[in-house]
Amino acid sequence: MRIEGCWCPGLLALVAGCVAGSEGPTDSGGPRDLDPGLRADLFAGPKAVPDEIPIDSILEMMIGVRNGGTRQAEPGWVVRVVLSRDQIIDSADIEIDHFSAPRVLAPGAQDDYLRHKKLRGSTPLGLYYVGSILDVTGAVREANEGNNTLQFPASMVLKSKSAAPTGDE
Repeated sequence: MRIEGCWCPGLLALVAGCVAGSEGPTDSGGPRDLDPGLRADLFAGPKAVPDEIPIDSILEMMIGVRNGGTRQAEPGWVVRVVLSRDQIIDSADIEIDHFSAPRVLAPGAQDDYLRHKKLRGSTPLGLYYVGSILDVTGAVREANEGNNTLQFPASMVLKSKSAAPTGDE
């Protein structure tokens, strides 16, 4: 079929798909990745945590995230923050926080999230590494899906709560 001097094979396929007994067009109509080279690429940035913290206390931490890709990451993807006994951060570690990214992260930009979480009194004492896993639900189409885990987590010691000060101090 020609329309105004140009060949339109897409329109012909659409019309052919409407013929009785056919299954119709197979295109789902969803968004297409017109340039797969243009994608966000999230990776975990540095963490700021105290060197040590008493059990059953509020942990204040700064969670860093960077978009090294060529397309922005829309808000709503999830960050999981974990405590690990070793430097390898994975989904088997103790989750202490999770949150949804509240804003767009532009290409080349970094965002930092200040988080406050109370550590459970039942958490065993000792050395931990605080790490994060980004986009745990797979909401962001990325150039590299394999780099969403912090590679160099910050360490901290979880210690017993010190005795309450006496009135003599």
